[in-house]
Amino acid sequence: MKKNYLGSLFLICILLFVSSCVSFSEGWGYMSPRKSASTTQNIIEEAKAMEKTASTKEDVEKIIVTYRKVEAADPYNCFALWKIGNYKLLLGAAYADNRKEKSYYYKEAIKYCEKAMFTNEAFRKAVLDGMDITEAAAFLTIDEIDAMGYWYTARFYYFKECLSPFRRSFNTRIVRDNNEIIARIDKLDPNWAGGGNYFSRGLYYIAVPERFGGSKERAAREFDKAIEVGPQFYVNRWGRAKYLYALIGNEQGYLEDLKWVASQDPAKGGNPHAWNLYFINDARKMLAERE
Repeated sequence: MKKNYLGSLFLICILLFVSSCVSFSEGWGYMSPRKSASTTQNIIEEAKAMEKTASTKEDVEKIIVTYRKVEAADPYNCFALWKIGNYKLLLGAAYADNRKEKSYYYKEAIKYCEKAMFTNEAFRKAVLDGMDITEAAAFLTIDEIDAMGYWYTARFYYFKECLSPFRRSFNTRIVRDNNEIIARIDKLDPNWAGGGNYFSRGLYYIAVPERFGGSKERAAREFDKAIEVGPQFYVNRWGRAKYLYALIGNEQGYLEDLKWVASQDPAKGGNPHAWNLYFINDARKMLAERE
């Protein structure tokens, strides 16, 4: 009887492990096989103009539709592809109301960033030959740096917002794999996106248990470096308050960072207007919750 019980328990554990592990569909599986020499610069300029004032979910969706026109004309346009991924990420972070909706947008962001990376011929050959993305990233260049950066960012958001604490424990590889891409970006441009890598390493040190290298002190140093490198990137102070200070109970630092972000002009931050507005509005929301 005891042997049967232990066998059943083992089987249940295996099933729980398998059902809790996350897998993402490879983005290049959705790529059009054709390449085009169609001129898309006018459409890109149209999208860029829209980005300067985008303030609502509808505005963000229109930007995506416009970049999708570029994709339709030129499926291997790296810039348009990572831009779509970036704004899909924003839809999940700023406008999705539930975990299911967030999961959809974050997976879409990951998919489009992978499509953008796939435009690199050497990377394309490597992954089609079976190489893992984190290994094939060695072939990526400064031209694909935004695709890499928003790929790992979308995965961080997915890990944090879409997985339960139980499922996170079975999917720490998401965070570990992200570090491989962060390391590649460090070689190309360590100050990418106004301190994006320092910001993400701060999240890493928060997310990982201390026995595996996690450290609130190291996280604080990474956030400080991000702010030093990108003082006008509102995301850095917003993230330090939201993810670090809220966790360690630094009330003064929490309020100071959020008040600073809440007082900024969305047209003047380092990130696109719609992203800046998200950070500002979220900071105001968090401050209001303290009143």
